[in-house]
Amino acid sequence: MDFDSSDNSTAKYSGKVKTQTFKQFHLERLIKDGKVIPASKLAETKELELQRVREFEAASEDEQRHRTTSTPPPKDKLDNIPLVRERFEE
Repeated sequence: MDFDSSDNSTAKYSGKVKTQTFKQFHLERLIKDGKVIPASKLAETKELELQRVREFEAASEDEQRHRTTSTPPPKDKLDNIPLVRERFEE
């Protein structure tokens, strides 16, 4: 049976042929399984972590500044609070 290339009247387009090397296929599978993180995601994660550290340091400085500038309530105000219970009515 010889194949005549001029007689391709019944040939149909079946889609794009996927060509991948084994390395690409293996790397794609590792990324999908979550065993490997792409460099772009790693850089993004690092930047988010650095931003969280900066925000935490700023918050701790604000807390320290607030503690040094705020005045504590007087002791007698906290000790002499009348404990009154109101009757619960239905």
